[in-house]
This record gives sequence, structure tokens and C-alpha cells, in this order.
Amino acid sequence: MKNYAEVIKIIDGGLKSDSKKVHDYSLLLAEKLRSSGEETKAERILKLVHSLQSMDDTYSISASKSTNTSKKKQVPFDQESKLEIADYYEPQQFNRKTLYLSSFNDQQIDEFIQSYQYSDKLAAHGLDIATTLLLYGPPGCGKTETAFMIARKLSLPIIVARLDTLISSYLGSTSKNIRLLFEYSSQTPCVLFLDEFDAVAKLRDDHHEMGELKRVVNSLLQNIDQLGDKCILIGATNHEKLLDQAIWRRFSTRLHIDLPSKDIIKAIIKQYLNDFEGDLEEKQIDLLSDIFVGQSVSDIEQIVKRGFRKSVIEEREVYLADMVDTFFSFVRLEMEHSNQEETRRARIRYLLSKLKNPSRRTLGELLRCHHNTITNDLEKIKMNKGD
Repeated sequence: MKNYAEVIKIIDGGLKSDSKKVHDYSLLLAEKLRSSGEETKAERILKLVHSLQSMDDTYSISASKSTNTSKKKQVPFDQESKLEIADYYEPQQFNRKTLYLSSFNDQQIDEFIQSYQYSDKLAAHGLDIATTLLLYGPPGCGKTETAFMIARKLSLPIIVARLDTLISSYLGSTSKNIRLLFEYSSQTPCVLFLDEFDAVAKLRDDHHEMGELKRVVNSLLQNIDQLGDKCILIGATNHEKLLDQAIWRRFSTRLHIDLPSKDIIKAIIKQYLNDFEGDLEEKQIDLLSDIFVGQSVSDIEQIVKRGFRKSVIEEREVYLADMVDTFFSFVRLEMEHSNQEETRRARIRYLLSKLKNPSRRTLGELLRCHHNTITNDLEKIKMNKGD
């Protein structure tokens, strides 16, 4: 039976006179029916919910978009600072951004999404729904975009914790804020996103931390266990080694979002060349990809966009050297010198470490200088190495 899990929840809510539960799971059922192409059935459910709430407007939008619009105004706040502890975004507010992930991570995320979408099939076989996902890895590689993408594909609102107000300077207030956030998120189907997760999920055996942090982690564990299956919990961290092991065990799916491979870097460059009507040869794209290896997706995007800016301002086509210039100006390298010649030689040494036997003409093209200049620089580099 399709949508078995939602039907059971609605029946359970009705028998217990839990109108909130009936309301929320009715909306989720309508959303799933719409996703599977059963528009008529979805509309009938939405109209019924509409009539029971005595609302004048019609439910012509998807179920997830029609979920209690007053909720956004009721985001819980820290009692001391009076600031909201989370930001609430509905699916129509999400920016559609290209996400660059490995094929393995793409597959794992698709499986995670399908587990939620086909929760009825899993429930019919006595299987739990995968509702917890931990994303870890270096900054700027797509962890936040992944959380928003999952919410968008599931047509669910996303609640993003604001750590600046969630973590209070007053003893006991942080645990209370965590409880308020989880209670708020459990009221309706949604994605709860905890970025910089290590700030509230650190190892409890860290001798440098006070007892309050241990209480915070204990509170976090309890709230995760009680969250239920309506809400998807996604945590993200750049410092996975700081996480308490008990936190790791609470996440059914754990993905390492690493620095992009050369193939992914090439895809990013080609996408921007297409967006800005740039024209670089395949060999030139390969050179840039080799140079960019070791940079995050976010940094590569910034470098490429900056490379296009000058060409747009000067109303000319983009050159390979434009990208190399912006790479060296964007990425802080210890080898930079006040002397122009020394700086160029330092850049040559760097390029030699990244590229496989580049010709002198290639190095000259990359650094906007004659290949004879490169020859002289290489000789001086060789002499200095001998010293």
C-alpha cells in the first residue's frame, strides 16, 4: 500500500485526538500524492484540511508550502538576547545553485532522499526511515548547498540554526535553546540544519572544556533521539574529529564532502565558460584544472569569476593568463616577494610543482611573458637550487 506510513500516522492522530498530528501528516500525504502525479487526490485532501481550518484562501500550492504560514513568525528565541535561534526558509525561497559532488556522494544523497520519499514501503517492511545525515569535510565544498538541495528536492522547509544565538553565555541556556529548537522543528515535516555542528557536539572527554559543554552534548543527544521521523536532521562540520562518538552514532548516513577532484574542477570551469561565453581550449582547461587542484569549490568559483571580470570590463575575450593572475592574487602563497622578478620565479616554481613537464612557451603563456624570459628564470632557479 502506497503512503502506508502517513495513513497510519493520521489514523493514530485521529484516535488520540491529536489534531496537529492529523493536520501535519495530511499535508505530507498530499505532497507525496502530488509528487507521484495524483493531483486530484492531493487537492481533495488539501481542501478538506482547508475547510477544517476555516480559511478563505485556496490550497493551490504544494502541501509543504501551505504548512502553517504563521510558523515563520514564531521561531523560538533566546531568552537572554531576545534573538531568534534559527532562520526559517520555505522551498520557494531557495536559490537553485549547481552542486558539484563526487558520483559516490551523489548516489548516497539520492538514496537518502528516496528513503524519505518511500517511507511507506520501508514502514510496511518494518524498516526505519533514514532521517539523519552528517556532512563533514573542508569548508567551501558544498555542505550547506547539499542541505538546501535535499530540502528543495523533498519540497520541505528548512530551519537553519543560528549558532550565534543558540549558544548562550548563560549556564543552562544553551541546552534550553537546543530543546526549543528541536521541539519547534518536530511540529511539522521539515529539514533542520545545524551548520558548524562541532560547536555544540564536541567530545565530552575534552579536558579543556567545562562541565556545561558535557551537559549541552547530553541534551543534544536526548533531543536527537526524541526528534521523530517527520523532521530530517542534517549536521555539517569542518572539524569532524572534534565530534563526540555518541553524536556520530546518531547519524544513519555520514558523507565526507571533500575537495573537488580534477574532473569536478574541469566541470566547474566549463560551466562558467558556458555561462559567460568564454572560449578556452581543452588543453588550457586541463592546465587550469591541474593548477586549481587543492582548492575548494567555493574558491575555484571565485577565482574563475574574478578572471572573467577584467575581460568583461575591457570588452574582450577571456585569456588563460586572466585565470592564472586571479589564482595567484586570490590564493595567499608564502612565496610572494616585493621584487617582480623574484615573484615571477616563485610562481614558476609553484607551477612546476603542479604541472607535468610544462614547456617554456606554456609557462610564458600562463605568466604573460616571453619564453626567453622563462628560460632565463629557469636557469637562475636551477643555480639557486644548486646552492
